[in-house]
Amino acid sequence: MTHIDLKSLFLGYCRNEAGAPDKQLIGLEYENFVFVPNDNDQDEGFRPIPVVGEAGIFSVLDNLVELTKDTDDPLEKVFEKQMLLALKSPSGSKITIEPGGQIELSDAPRSSLLEAHNSLQAYLKLLEKAVSGFDGRLLFQGVQPLHPLESLPFFPKRRYQIMFPHMLKTGTLGQWMMKASTGVQVSIDYASIEDLERKFVFLNRLSPFLIALFANSPLIEGRPSGYLSFRSHIWEHTDNSRTGLPETFLSADFHLDDYINWALKASPYHLKRDDEEIQTTDWNFQQLLDGEHPDLKMAMDDWEEHLGMLFPDIRIKNILEVRVVDSVIPEYSLAVPALIGALLYNESVFSSVQTTLMDLPQEEFKIYKKAVAKDALHSEVNRTNFAKTGRLIVEKALEGLGSAEENWLLPFFEQYTKDGLTPADETLELFRKCGENPERWLSTVLKRANY
Repeated sequence: MTHIDLKSLFLGYCRNEAGAPDKQLIGLEYENFVFVPNDNDQDEGFRPIPVVGEAGIFSVLDNLVELTKDTDDPLEKVFEKQMLLALKSPSGSKITIEPGGQIELSDAPRSSLLEAHNSLQAYLKLLEKAVSGFDGRLLFQGVQPLHPLESLPFFPKRRYQIMFPHMLKTGTLGQWMMKASTGVQVSIDYASIEDLERKFVFLNRLSPFLIALFANSPLIEGRPSGYLSFRSHIWEHTDNSRTGLPETFLSADFHLDDYINWALKASPYHLKRDDEEIQTTDWNFQQLLDGEHPDLKMAMDDWEEHLGMLFPDIRIKNILEVRVVDSVIPEYSLAVPALIGALLYNESVFSSVQTTLMDLPQEEFKIYKKAVAKDALHSEVNRTNFAKTGRLIVEKALEGLGSAEENWLLPFFEQYTKDGLTPADETLELFRKCGENPERWLSTVLKRANY
């Protein structure tokens, strides 16, 4: 496969994946941490769930299978060689484990927010049952708030074993990204290549505001980090060759070729050959395409796998993936797809907010990213006041939602956005009320969990 072949095939792939204009599905991925009681009977605190043991990740997966075996949508085990890796259901949902034991639901695409809500609630109730036997608790924060990196478990998936040491070569916080972060990811459809391109630019320009609105990771190692979204700060220091907000992605002149050219400069972590994962971190995809690896010839499947190893704020695959939002509590989880869906699927709202976003100076977005990681909606960069603009964006989205659907976004707006606040501000307020005692704060949050 040549460079020209790849571009032609990828353009064809995106055209084939484009749906009808009225195909407006929402995909939701939702990550959380799991905590278990400390081993010491005298200590009432909690620790991150281990991988093995009766109160471990593998046990949770086994419990989920057992709980669903007689239902209409039974979970089935997915293995990597002999190791239990994930679960999948006939309906298309998947449950996977992140490197630090975080649990992720990749829900099947849904046609309405109500469907997404019902599916998420059913999953959370199921997960709660799966951990209840050992008094496990679920935590919804964008970053592991108490425990240092070295104390977190490691899930021994082959891909993670390749990625984890490589992170030390590409940035200072990549291992934190892997083991200590969780997010909410939303996927949307596009109707054509042209629609993909305009939505992609819109979402990239929107991304700093999404970070600011939903910031929810102010604590690390039991203290305030100085960042309201430490998770966003982590991503800025993970691997600049495959993350972030390249300037070409912000341009009104963006074309899909720009994404292809950017992706070619990044290296795949690994490629699959005969059920083996071959490490490829020493070559970028362009070099592999040019035949610089002695034993690997590239095919379209390799390119598709490579796309999943890129971590820009907005990712292009057979859908558009929004990847910048910190994990938030279940009560407000549907606010994320409600906001994004209202902005992207309502042409009037899209056009109005697009004007606001395209008026922002392209060269300021790098400053925006740093500012919102630290101060979220309290940020102000030159003429851009994030509390004011963030409120305007959410108000426009609310105008585009029907009376039933606005209920997924309005409570979040009333609780936080209208007053220029974020979930991170609420976290810090509770932390202060707990006397800045991290264990007391964690126990309070875990006891207050509502899902």
